[in-house]
Amino acid sequence: MSISRYSICADQIRVFATLAVVMLHVSANGLNSSPFGSDSWWLANFFDAASRSSIPLFVMLSGALLLSAPIGDPRQFYQRRFSRVLLPLVVWSIFYSGWTMLKAQVKGQPIMTEQVWLNLVSGTPYFHLWYLFMLAGLYAIAPVLSLALHSAQQRFNPSSSWYLLLAVITSAIYTLGYSTFVDDWPWPFWFIGYIPLMVLGAVLWGKQSSVGVVGLLCCYLVMALIIARLCYIQLAHYPEVAGIYSYQYLSLPVLGASIACWYLLSRPYRISAGWCKFIAPYCFGIYLLHPAFLDLSQMLFRPLALPTAITMLVQFLFVFALSLASCIGYSKLRRRVPMSLKRGRE
Repeated sequence: MSISRYSICADQIRVFATLAVVMLHVSANGLNSSPFGSDSWWLANFFDAASRSSIPLFVMLSGALLLSAPIGDPRQFYQRRFSRVLLPLVVWSIFYSGWTMLKAQVKGQPIMTEQVWLNLVSGTPYFHLWYLFMLAGLYAIAPVLSLALHSAQQRFNPSSSWYLLLAVITSAIYTLGYSTFVDDWPWPFWFIGYIPLMVLGAVLWGKQSSVGVVGLLCCYLVMALIIARLCYIQLAHYPEVAGIYSYQYLSLPVLGASIACWYLLSRPYRISAGWCKFIAPYCFGIYLLHPAFLDLSQMLFRPLALPTAITMLVQFLFVFALSLASCIGYSKLRRRVPMSLKRGRE
């Protein structure tokens, strides 16, 4: 894969996954505020289902960028990667712990400090930060995965189908374990189920599907419909089952949707290359920041009593735009401060 094509495809996957994360959390609010089985509930359910590929795509892209070539010096790898995840994890865990207490005060429902500490220890200082705890585990094991992957390719050269089968088997086992243990599944083990996805991203990177764009898009939409339908069936007929199976990031229908989406976005689309290149550097910041703006949008739009479809659209645009603008503003400020300090020393 050429450098330009590599960059375009990576940007496309990163930007789509970020947009999907924002839509996922917006549609979750739509689900919670709509009567079960209503038209508005089904609309939110579909968009929620269609957004479930976000985290798998992030993990697969990490595998493509980190494992496609052998990791040379593990020490340098850890220094580079953990500085990118550990510092944000600490800073944003503190921020959202304070945000949680502030939000509780505003609602008149003060939260106990012990609960905030418990959320932090359990790997969920806020609902989206679990991903950083899980990602830290993937980074920790990445050099071992790189060695094992390239050794297997040199000795046995297994086809992509073997890695896909491994992902399917692991997904089935992991989701079964999740359904069994639910909240007791400790965060240091969260990354285990995502290892095959990370490896799969490295194996599939640069490879094209024989299925055309229309076929891949149809497959993705069909998987989204299956996810939404399975969610309805479980809630309607098996509410006692813990956790919505089809909504889990490692469920089989989500895996199918993610692979279809991966192949779809692994084709460079020049028409979107410009804005994807512009947004891509801010995607991590958008991921970290958007829940705060989502909370603000909830407070602002709730009194308006707008239809669910309009509320979701306005919230999505509001949250994404403000998150992106904040990241751009911070980036510009960060560049100007060192320049001002340098000029002051001169």
